Amino acid sequence: MKSPERPAHLPVTRATHTEGMSRAFVKEDDGERWTPPAAPRAYRVVWTGYASEPEVMKETDDLLEALRWMGSRDRREFEIRDGRGVLLATA
Repeated sequence: MKSPERPAHLPVTRATHTEGMSRAFVKEDDGERWTPPAAPRAYRVVWTGYASEPEVMKETDDLLEALRWMGSRDRREFEIRDGRGVLLATA
């Protein structure tokens, strides 16, 4: 059986989500290749300056690097948290 032709006035579309299919097999819209998320780091520097939701500014496995980074910033309201979210330091 012959499939019906697409009317000329309808745009050509393609699916953006394929259920049950790995993202590795779905072409991204922006043309960039999918990469897996980065491995979680031991420490996060979080800025709590906004009332809504804290923002992760830096992630690292080196606590001294996180402390130096936090101390070198002009603004305050920073926290360093470990991978489980435990508060370790504030500035």
